[in-house]
Amino acid sequence: MSNNSVISAEPSSLTAVIDALRKTQLDDTAITLVDSVEELTSLIKAISGLPTSPPSLYVDLEGINLSRDGSISILQIYSLPGQHTYLVDVHRLGDTAFSTPGKDEETIKSILESKYIPKVFFDVRNDSDALYSHFGIHLQGIEDLQLMELATRPGRRRFVSGLAKCIEYDAPLTVQEKAAWLVSKRAGQQLFAPEKGGSYEVFNERPLAKEIVQYCANDVHILARLWKYYDGKMTGKWRAKMLVAAEARVALSHTPTFCGKGQHMAKAPSGW
Repeated sequence: MSNNSVISAEPSSLTAVIDALRKTQLDDTAITLVDSVEELTSLIKAISGLPTSPPSLYVDLEGINLSRDGSISILQIYSLPGQHTYLVDVHRLGDTAFSTPGKDEETIKSILESKYIPKVFFDVRNDSDALYSHFGIHLQGIEDLQLMELATRPGRRRFVSGLAKCIEYDAPLTVQEKAAWLVSKRAGQQLFAPEKGGSYEVFNERPLAKEIVQYCANDVHILARLWKYYDGKMTGKWRAKMLVAAEARVALSHTPTFCGKGQHMAKAPSGW
């Protein structure tokens, strides 16, 4: 489905600003909403057999209280080789989003679970909790950007950084690109953040608002820029530590007592 056919919203000042900033958005990428079996098959074909170094797939999720106690609304996948962002409509497709076979019988589930296909997340814990709890998906092959930032940080490593801070200080973006990302971020938050008068239910409204589509797309494909920046600074020793810690985060998210909210989420892994 084309970008124009899936993005619709009433005109607003925020929409006008976003439209005006499209010339400075992070990449000239296409955005496709995947909400049918046919589109899932096309997506799997597009992301199968891609290069693994650097990673080709960058992943994020949005939902209502994204966790075992909430739900998943949208799975975002950015393909670096194709510079294409796919928004998989999990709210509409349910288990079909992960079980539909494509090329060589691969599924989104098998791709997410493959230890041979690297997938880049930013703080994988809540995403893993939701995927495992609701769809039985055991993530493997994960590179966690939050841990990569920690691994390349000079000085003390007591606490991890959030995505917004990493983008502000580390993302190799022009001033205009950062402005575009910030406007898109704020526009989306005004629709979904309760403290800003929004509701997370907006992720389940169809058609998706233009601001939500742009928010989802920008958040996932900026991960590729951050990966390149941190990878260029990371030593082999710290890469190994990051991969072990990312795997431990996934395992932790499967435990019965895992809780993805609270101050403990800001603490660095033990021994870092």
